[in-house]
Amino acid sequence: MNAMTKTLPATMAAVQLIGHGGPEKLVYRTDVKVPLPAPGEVLVTVTACGMNNTDVWVRQGAYGTEEDAAAVSTWRRQGNTLTFPRIQGTDTVGNIVAVGEGVSPARIGERVMVDFSIYNRDDDSLADIDYMGHGRDGGYAEYQAVPAENAHVVSTDLSDVELATFCCAYLTGEQMLERAALKAGERVLVTGASGGVGSASCSWRGHAAPFPMPLPARARKRRCVISAPRR
Repeated sequence: MNAMTKTLPATMAAVQLIGHGGPEKLVYRTDVKVPLPAPGEVLVTVTACGMNNTDVWVRQGAYGTEEDAAAVSTWRRQGNTLTFPRIQGTDTVGNIVAVGEGVSPARIGERVMVDFSIYNRDDDSLADIDYMGHGRDGGYAEYQAVPAENAHVVSTDLSDVELATFCCAYLTGEQMLERAALKAGERVLVTGASGGVGSASCSWRGHAAPFPMPLPARARKRRCVISAPRR
């Protein structure tokens, strides 16, 4: 028996994606079985979950294929891991309420932010990456089971709703800056700096310092420049 599972309800409320299409493919149910944490996993009671454009495009099947850009296709080209019904939702915040075998019961009660990434390999390559809400159920539910290593403890005055806007945008911005390998004295122009990824990219401190750069009004989008400090 997993720690604390005796006190869990048998069913929960969740929004399930039942196929590609419009919003009518999202079905709210109150009889979805509560997942139990497998060995090495924790169960999170979801207090907030962000919505990303990937959720919309996956629902629509709007990614196309190499052969036909208009074809109905999901996000992952390396092999489809999306099955229906699927609970979407990537940016989960909540509290651990149960743990699977091999995870310390001391983790129960932790306030956590979930890294939604399913890395599928042990090196730093993202070539075979997948994500929760696509390859496995995500956070549009009352409970979500996740690998223990993906549940990161947070201690902040920010609300859970505020925290649920962070993960996807900041991970994307960080990976882009890492891949750019910004060197001392170099600059990177971040377009659309008022959006999620742009705002995240412009908020990094330490390795780079952002500053606004005025552009003609016809550009219509706020931009910033990230500058690596001179050494």
